[in-house]
Amino acid sequence: MPIQISTTPAVLDWNLSKANLSQSGNGALTLELQIQKPLLEMQTTLPKVQIDQSQPFAEAGLKGIKAFMDEAVILGRQIVSEGIDRIVSQGNDFINIHTGADPISEQALYNAYDMFEKSFNYGTIPQSRPSISLQEGRVKTTFNPGSVNNQSAPRRVQMDYTPWQINYYMKQYNSITYSMQPSNFKFTV
Repeated sequence: MPIQISTTPAVLDWNLSKANLSQSGNGALTLELQIQKPLLEMQTTLPKVQIDQSQPFAEAGLKGIKAFMDEAVILGRQIVSEGIDRIVSQGNDFINIHTGADPISEQALYNAYDMFEKSFNYGTIPQSRPSISLQEGRVKTTFNPGSVNNQSAPRRVQMDYTPWQINYYMKQYNSITYSMQPSNFKFTV
């Protein structure tokens, strides 16, 4: 007896609905702004350059009366000091007259001619630079920031969204069927 087996496969099916997005209203916006402009205030003090040329002018002979008098006093003291030194030195030479030297003729020659010899040299005037000072300028700033007051009211936009949907179902269930049919067959030993 032969056995017959028959099978039925399972069939799965589904229904599909697509996603949907719908919109109503355009979201238009009418702007209503109140604006206060920013303001920048600046106060400036200009820089100043001060140049003092009194020293170069004094070296060129263009002095004020005070500077001229001070220089005359210094020069007078120097000349008096050199005269005292010369007289003391010549007096000391007379102390040592017993050594055989003749200080009278040497001092007479020096006092008459040699003392008045001068050497001259060329120089540039002025020899010093002017004094330059800078008074820096200043900038004082005051900043008042502006402002923007937004009183705009947007219109609403209505959005409707339907997501994808998939529904699964069994269209056909699986099954197995067994059947036996009688047959003629012999069994011999």
